[in-house]
This record gives sequence, C-alpha cells and structure tokens, in this order.
Amino acid sequence: MRYIESTVLLDIVPNRGQLIHPLFGEVVLWRQHEFHSWWNQFEAIIDHPLSRTFINGVVDSLEFKNTMPRIGGLFRKKKFKKESDNIGSQLGWGAFQLEKQNVVQSAHPLLSVALGQYLLETYHEQRFKVRWVEPRTQTVQIETESSPDLPRPKPLEPLPWSIDDEVKITDSSLMVDQHSQYELKFEGERVVLIPIESMERFLIGCLPYAPHQDVKWFDTVSLEFDTLKHLLRAIIQSISGMFLKSEQPVYIIDASSWTAYIENYICERGWGGAQVTDYDTSDYTLELTMSMQSQFPFTVGLLCGMWERAHGRAYRLSMHQENDNFVVKIQSLLEYENQ
Repeated sequence: MRYIESTVLLDIVPNRGQLIHPLFGEVVLWRQHEFHSWWNQFEAIIDHPLSRTFINGVVDSLEFKNTMPRIGGLFRKKKFKKESDNIGSQLGWGAFQLEKQNVVQSAHPLLSVALGQYLLETYHEQRFKVRWVEPRTQTVQIETESSPDLPRPKPLEPLPWSIDDEVKITDSSLMVDQHSQYELKFEGERVVLIPIESMERFLIGCLPYAPHQDVKWFDTVSLEFDTLKHLLRAIIQSISGMFLKSEQPVYIIDASSWTAYIENYICERGWGGAQVTDYDTSDYTLELTMSMQSQFPFTVGLLCGMWERAHGRAYRLSMHQENDNFVVKIQSLLEYENQ
C-alpha cells in the first residue's frame, strides 16, 4: 500500500527563532546528518560516554509531559500502536514495533532507543535497563532487563541562559513533510525534531563531565554562571564544528548579509535568534544581541561556525549579560592576540 504523504505543522514565534509543536512544545529541527556530526563532536569534547545520559534525558522529558496517554480496556495493543506510531512519525525518529522490541526507519540509534525505552516502560508500566544493537541499516533492536522503580521525573530546573518568561505568540507556521510515514523531510533532506526539554535534561546530565580547561578563544569573564562555562564552551565548540563539517556556504558583504543568513540558517529552523548591532568590514568583528532562551549556546555555536566559514580564520568569542539579553562579539583570534 502506498503511503500518502502528509505534513507536520510547527508554529513559528517571530523574531526569536522558536518552533512550537502542538504535542511536544518547543522543538529544534535538525538535519539527520547534522545530529550525527554534532553527537560525535560533542562526545569527543566531553571525553566521556554519553549515550545513556542522552537516552535518560529524552525518556524523562517524554514521561514528564505524559506524551503517551494512559491506555486500557479492549483493543489496548491496537490503541497503543496508533499512539506510538503518531509519536514516532511526528518527531521523525522511526517506527516502534512492540512485539519485536525494535525501531525501524531509524533516524539515529540514540533517538530510537529513547523512543523504544519510553514506549516499553509506558506499555508495561515498569522500568527497564536497556541494551541495543543495530542488526541492519535503520533498524535498532532493543533488549530489556527489569529495573527497580524510580520516582517520576522532577520538573526541569532551567539553565541560567534558558530563563524565558516571554509569552509565545506565533504568527505563522513551518511545514515539514512526512515521508514514508515515519520519516520527516525538509527542503529535500531527512530531518528530526528534538524537544528543547529533552536537550536541556541531557545537557544538565553532562555537567559533571564537562572538561575544565581554559582556552584562548572563549571569554566569559563577565557572565554570571561561572560553574557552567565549561559546558557552555563544549556546546558552542561542538555546534561550530558541526557547521564547519557541513557544506553550507556563507558569503558576507555587510551587516545585512548576516541578518539574511541568521534568518535562513538559524531562525527558520528553531535554533534561536540574534540581532546584529555592528559589523566591521575592515577586521570582520561581529557584534550581536541575543535574548535569554534555551537555544542560546546552539545559536552562538552556529554563528561562530558561520563566521569562521565566511572569513577563513579562527574566531574569538566574548560575551556578557545586560539585563535579559546577551551581548556577543565574534572576532579574529589572531588579530586579538596581536593587539
């Protein structure tokens, strides 16, 4: 039977680069290959195995939101399949098969395992320890072992750059195509949607492992969250590296060029927003203001990668906080050292 393609509609919060999903709340749109690239770089920078930390963060976020409604009565398995299919297709993570305990059409094994573990625990109403293998391409097989019950996840304690009290007012929508039911495509490429809360729970779990080292390119002396600066650096560095491994072009003529690229590469995909306040065409120093929001380190990482691609030289990043905004400056590391 041929599948009739449909779409996932995401509400856009103007000027803030935020996408709102009706079921999962705020989400970020990742190209499939971007997530692969970012994961490899971030785990290498942290230098600690992070797979289970990621899976636990995603499972906790799905459970906290009661993503899967409680299902009972007649035809329980059939109703469960309908709901689990909807979750997998809306996020673009693949299709969970309860009887086989696997996920097919997988976008990334970590997303598939998190989806499978959450759905298994919800259906059986118990905790599991999981292991997984990939017997073939785009298939993740999950093996379970009973685990002691744990309390429900607690509300997320927001990271200091995530304190966003602004009411989300949307004025338009972004359409993402559903392809073969369990895959999402945007501009012809496979993509996944990852809830912001899932990422934040994961990043908080990484805090003990962030390497404590100072680097010349990163200046956060004026920021008030000193204990988190090493995690912040790791996120920015990995996202910048992810962008530089892509083939996305950046050609800058003046400040208006930056505004256009920020809208196209960052805002439209839910990666946050930034306003250009100054761009010096003589030494390429870029200054921006950014609101407090969950995507802040991801936005900065993309900007750093874009700046390095545009100018072909290593960047130096400095930032400080002014009320509810961040002031960010990106400049040439070499020129700064030679001053």
